Amino acid sequence: MSSICRDWQARKILTVAGNGWKPSALRRMLASARISGRREHTPRTSWEGTRPLLGEIVSDAVWPGIISHEDSDRLRALLNDANRAGNGGGGPRSYLLSGILRCGKPSATTGKTCGWGMVGRPRSGVPRYVCPNTPGTEACGGTATNARRTDEHVRDMVLTAFESPTFMERLREPGDDGSALYEAIRADEEELEELADDFGQKRITRKEWMIARAPVQERVERSRAKLAKVSRRAVLFGFVGSFEDMRNRWEEMNDSQRRAVISAAVRVIEVRPADPRKRWDPDRFVIDWIA
Repeated sequence: MSSICRDWQARKILTVAGNGWKPSALRRMLASARISGRREHTPRTSWEGTRPLLGEIVSDAVWPGIISHEDSDRLRALLNDANRAGNGGGGPRSYLLSGILRCGKPSATTGKTCGWGMVGRPRSGVPRYVCPNTPGTEACGGTATNARRTDEHVRDMVLTAFESPTFMERLREPGDDGSALYEAIRADEEELEELADDFGQKRITRKEWMIARAPVQERVERSRAKLAKVSRRAVLFGFVGSFEDMRNRWEEMNDSQRRAVISAAVRVIEVRPADPRKRWDPDRFVIDWIA
């Protein structure tokens, strides 16, 4: 997909909106039943965060297809195969820091750092994090780092930070158990229900309902944002201890649990260009700590 998009970009072949093609957009277009002259339907109730690639084919369309039904069915099955590279199956190895790492290579013309999220991509069988050279994006594709050594370095930096009482004190906030926030959210949601009932029973006008609702809704959103931070940090309650204890617990965790621990303390990690004189340069990793 990427090579096709790069070729189209070089040939100035654009989408109907005048943009460059991205692999995700090309994949979705090829998987669409529309190109075979058929209609498909995806109920919104079936969406879970992101729209599924395939919908249910419900009928023939009034427009002619540019490929046959049989070719379309084979193409849809191929593109929706979870075991196929690039379809989100993840392959045999998951990448702990995908999305947490940011490319820190500066532009040769503007000096502004790339800032694109790095992803896992092996080379010659060696797992690496790279700034993806994805057509249609502003990713520079110029930064890479060994995945195993990077994971180990970030792990050691995070566990060392957790050993520091000063860091942990900065990380904590009053009411970290979240109980007060839960109560505040519940009380405000009950108030919103009462306001809605008043409007439904015509005890207040729509204008009065909207004016009264706005500040309560703002409080709910603020409380939920605070609760999200508390929930994220709650994973540390049974984790933090001595460095050796944390290392032992770390080894027993899966990558989702490890990522939750890292995300409780780290916003992003900038990966700057490597020093060619060093085989491994830990100074190129700049951590943006939450506390």
